[in-house]
Amino acid sequence: MYLIIRCPSCSTFTYVDRYQKWKLCPQCGHAQEIARTPAYLDVEDFHEAEHIVKQMQKHLQAVKKKDFSPEETAELRHHYTEALRKRGRGTPVQ
Repeated sequence: MYLIIRCPSCSTFTYVDRYQKWKLCPQCGHAQEIARTPAYLDVEDFHEAEHIVKQMQKHLQAVKKKDFSPEETAELRHHYTEALRKRGRGTPVQ
């Protein structure tokens, strides 16, 4: 399981193993303590995390926003949960 987080220094999205204690930002080198960093999503594997991180960054750039609102974050979590449910029933995620 991986957490999708955001660097508090440069706002770059990244992911980290949920049991990892610290994460060094790949963009700016800021060291952040994972227990104190809010997570956007908790995903199953790192391939999925990489894809979601890219999509989140693309979305913010497209709508010219700095961050997701709490409502948008809740909607993101809802959509991810729905995708997992569909996958569990054998329906491919689109």
